[in-house]
Amino acid sequence: MAAAGFLSAGMAYADTAVTAPTQSSISVGEVSAAISATSDLGSKEAKSLTQKHNFSSGQSIKVLDKAQMAAAGPLGGSAQALSYAPGVGVSGYGSSGATKTSISINGIKQGWGGFSGGQIDDGSLSVTFDGVPMVDPSTGLWQSPQVPQTGILQGIGITYGPGNPENRWYNNIGGQIDFVPLQPTAKPGGDIKLTYGSYDAKNIVFNIRTGSIDGWSTILAGGAGSSNSYRQSPDGFNNPSYSYAWFLKTRKTFSNGDFSVGAYLAKGSGYRPVPIPVNSIAGVTLDGTANSPLYSQTASGYYSSLPNSVWFKQDSNSTWLLYSKLNVDLDKTWSLHNMIWYRYGHRLHFHYNNYGLSNPSNLYEYNNPHDSVYGDKLFLTAKLPYNEVSFGGFFLNSDYNTRNAFYNTNAPYYGSRLVPNAHYRSDYFQQTDLAAFVQDRISPMSNLHITPGVRVINYQTRYTPSGQSDFPQAYALYPHNNQGVLPAASVSFTQVEPSLDFNWRPIPWLAVFASYAQAYKEPQVGGGGGLYQKKAPIYNLEHSADYNAGVKVHFDNAAFLHHFLFTASFYHLHYTNQYIPLYDSNGNYIGDANGDSVYQGVNLALDDEILYNLDLFMNANFEKAVFDHYVTGGVSYDGLPVSNVPNKTFNIGVTYRLPLAGTVLQPRLWYQYVGAQGMFNNNTGAPSADKMPAYGTLNLGIDEKIPSVGLVPFLRHVDLNLNILNLTNNHYNEFQYISSGGLLGGDSAGQVLALPGAPITVYGSISAHF
Repeated sequence: MAAAGFLSAGMAYADTAVTAPTQSSISVGEVSAAISATSDLGSKEAKSLTQKHNFSSGQSIKVLDKAQMAAAGPLGGSAQALSYAPGVGVSGYGSSGATKTSISINGIKQGWGGFSGGQIDDGSLSVTFDGVPMVDPSTGLWQSPQVPQTGILQGIGITYGPGNPENRWYNNIGGQIDFVPLQPTAKPGGDIKLTYGSYDAKNIVFNIRTGSIDGWSTILAGGAGSSNSYRQSPDGFNNPSYSYAWFLKTRKTFSNGDFSVGAYLAKGSGYRPVPIPVNSIAGVTLDGTANSPLYSQTASGYYSSLPNSVWFKQDSNSTWLLYSKLNVDLDKTWSLHNMIWYRYGHRLHFHYNNYGLSNPSNLYEYNNPHDSVYGDKLFLTAKLPYNEVSFGGFFLNSDYNTRNAFYNTNAPYYGSRLVPNAHYRSDYFQQTDLAAFVQDRISPMSNLHITPGVRVINYQTRYTPSGQSDFPQAYALYPHNNQGVLPAASVSFTQVEPSLDFNWRPIPWLAVFASYAQAYKEPQVGGGGGLYQKKAPIYNLEHSADYNAGVKVHFDNAAFLHHFLFTASFYHLHYTNQYIPLYDSNGNYIGDANGDSVYQGVNLALDDEILYNLDLFMNANFEKAVFDHYVTGGVSYDGLPVSNVPNKTFNIGVTYRLPLAGTVLQPRLWYQYVGAQGMFNNNTGAPSADKMPAYGTLNLGIDEKIPSVGLVPFLRHVDLNLNILNLTNNHYNEFQYISSGGLLGGDSAGQVLALPGAPITVYGSISAHF
């Protein structure tokens, strides 16, 4: 089994529970190394991470195990780990899990990296944590700092396309991301990992497992860390960030099923540096005045940032959830499955802008929206001689408040976040989502599975403007500054979503698969630029029609191919009725666009353990994403590429394990490449033909596993780990867009602003496994 390098998903997660770990099955340098060998895989989510499940599925799936997640580095969060899956692009303003990142899967996006422009089809990917939906139904958004600590995860599963009805939620336009935390185990144990690195980065992550006691098994896992940014201000401000995550789960296993209760709490917070001009621009200086030095990558430094005294923005995202699951075999044919959950999410943007050092422009923003969701999912499964039929559904109720306040504290304004004197809003969205499904996994032969399915959805939204009541003093003084100007309203949509997939294995190691599915979602309704801010609530649901087809090759313990899985798939997704809001940096709605886009390409993924001491992974994507239709302000931009979608991505990594003087030394080398991608033009409010350059990073790791040989009671082994990310110190930008000039002024309209990626970064870690 691979160590903290890169190993196959099948090796990381055994198909049967409770297998005693051996010396060679321990992942060197990784917290929770023995989890894979002792996990109680009663969890459907954990079983979905196996190579066996992937190989027999009619869906296009990718699994990132703990070893591949380790490629993101010990402080890398969920977004950085996802970048190692084929077809996944990420861009943001930080290198840890504490700061926000935009994620795309086959070009369809989720999250918001905190920069202007190109936020097309945001919120069109579903995200779950241990099977619980994490996305805000109103905004459609999930933010990456809600899963900031990958050390508490067992793996990440990615479904390309809407997927089967049983697993689908309310926004699976382009796919689903399943974060699977560490699970309760049959045997007791624990792990702890400490990390220190560049930019005063610190992190600790641990887990404690009770093992099975009278059928009960519990795990407590958690992590916390902090780091400064690689972008520095001339006044010495280092744009710090921090994150934490805590997870508790207990499971009771009985003769015909199991019951579990889980709790999760997480937060990521960081200061967000201002995008920097790629080239110097007249009038764009470090403080916005004529006498200050120019602000650009060429003039003030590639990683420079504005002084904290003239511009800062602290961006925090937190979530907590409680849930329970019940799985019961009612008899030899029927089984029942139920999950009930409650989730609360909170976002805080605290923003100060005095760029130009002028009191009239001195502006604060205190944006603190929240959402709360509760729901229940219930379905039955019948295992018949040639069929496995599932039917059921879910309901959820969501309450989202868009609260935001812009204000100026200087005379004669004297505003505050409670009595804002500039723009403000506080609108409420109550949503009820209902879905009922039936699907049938038909197996006329043992090597052929066909799964037709259908789902009926009903999405209801009720809107109540409350700026006048929530900001009464501000409304009395500045009634025209209320951004929620539309009257109360409600809408309801009902649609049918058909789907079909098949998997045929003509020979034991080869599978041919294909899938087709339609999915609907409600467009973004709350927040800055969302529906209902200035636009009447007359709209259609967004819609996708997705095709996936390909082959899978799987060998288990074959000559030279030990736990080998290769997948090649072609995809074609047509996204229609896209609502694309356009708004400025002060949250003012300035218009919208209507889109109709097509995403097509090829994904390749390979995982293998060669000769038991050499591991290899490889992922690649080649994509073309264009707008068949894009109209804003009466102007058509048909045929232009969808912004912020790389035309190709590629990564490859190798790990070699070398026994040495009673220890195991393991060097790792991996490379990541992101191709050119179209830039959004804020000047026109539309995509452009201009491209952001491609970039690549080379990375190196060295791990050493030191057996305890009984020196410390219960200690199995200690791991030492060194990670060097961006080994060659390549200067590159993760994101670029064409500015309208509103952010930095001067002559910046039509110029390119960027968010630079991290330079060379070094982390050292020590882990103990009990």
